[in-house]
Amino acid sequence: MGNQQTNSSYPATEVMGNGQSNWLIDGNRAQFLSAPTPLSADLTWEKTTSTNIGIDLGLFRNRLLGSFDVYRRATKDMLNPGPTLAAVFGAASPQQNAADLLTKGFEISLTWQQTNKVAGKDLSWSIGGVLSDYTSEITRFNNPTFRLNDHYAGKQVGEIWGFITDGYFVSDEEASKWRQDKVAQSLVYRQIRGGSGEWNRLRAGDLKFQDLNGDSIINNGNNTLGDPGDMRIIGNSLPRYSFGITGSAAWNNFDLSFFFQGIGKQQWYPGNNADKFWGPYSRAYYSFTPNGFLDKIWSPENPNAYFPRLRSYEALNDGGTLRQPTDKYLQDLAYIRLKNLSIGYTIPLSLMKRLGFSNCRFYVTGENLFTLTKLETDYIDPEQAGAETNGRVYPFMKSYAFGLDLSF
Repeated sequence: MGNQQTNSSYPATEVMGNGQSNWLIDGNRAQFLSAPTPLSADLTWEKTTSTNIGIDLGLFRNRLLGSFDVYRRATKDMLNPGPTLAAVFGAASPQQNAADLLTKGFEISLTWQQTNKVAGKDLSWSIGGVLSDYTSEITRFNNPTFRLNDHYAGKQVGEIWGFITDGYFVSDEEASKWRQDKVAQSLVYRQIRGGSGEWNRLRAGDLKFQDLNGDSIINNGNNTLGDPGDMRIIGNSLPRYSFGITGSAAWNNFDLSFFFQGIGKQQWYPGNNADKFWGPYSRAYYSFTPNGFLDKIWSPENPNAYFPRLRSYEALNDGGTLRQPTDKYLQDLAYIRLKNLSIGYTIPLSLMKRLGFSNCRFYVTGENLFTLTKLETDYIDPEQAGAETNGRVYPFMKSYAFGLDLSF
């Protein structure tokens, strides 16, 4: 199997860029061509080898149906941007067959179905579920220094590196004594140091960070696996333990069905433009402020608040205390959602014949009726956040429908 998810319609062909400049020549905007994006000279197809072991079963006169599969998929020559190049190269690293990937996973499904007598009538019902999980590991990539901003052999796909917080400064005095000679060198305090007046120094309510390597500077070191500074793996962005639960029942012309879905584990760190999460910590001029947000902001009267002292752009700009991932604001996207619930009633056959119908069923159905989640905000959908770091996706709508099915 190959991979057609490339970043170009002509991934192996040099294509010159074109456009119009803002300069006018003889009253017309000048046309221009630009140098083509660099390409790998030996670009080729990925190669995938899959091994699968599974079992299908039916027990208790097929009341219990199930299947279980375990798989291992090795991808060779995976398409990926090559190692990071020096800025003097003048372009991003071209896509290459630069990596090998190993994915291991499983999927299990079980369904129980049977019929019982209730009040002298048949009650037919079933309930089932499916659970799947996988992990992926980079097994080859040309990164001899193990830079964290590139792939490296042994990397778990989806790793989130971040800083470990240590509460807030409880007073201005404590903040003023905190390694003042090292504050300017710390990655996480550059935004504060660039402020004006009293806002260019640490104060009560600002975040504290754990100095894990003992050098009194809170940063990412050389940004390598051997020297990550004070950063550690704090989570993983891949969805784990995806599941679905289905059920149905029918009795005395009534019928019911439902479908739940969710994931058991996934971490997400809000992007710098995730304004529905950060509020004014991202961009102060946004008119939208989440309901109840002010109660989550640190103040002397609210020292245990969820968010630190209010400083605009702390989540937006490089060097802000909220810009780099931290364990305190890493979000758990685990959720369960009732995707569909349907209830119906079919008019008895004897009555339908009198009315001239062969079938007549009334029903009501609902979509996305409720979601249980640990996500801190109510304004970002957990099912969609993992695909868009800023949560700027139109949410799934709760909807209801009433209908009538007629057959003549």
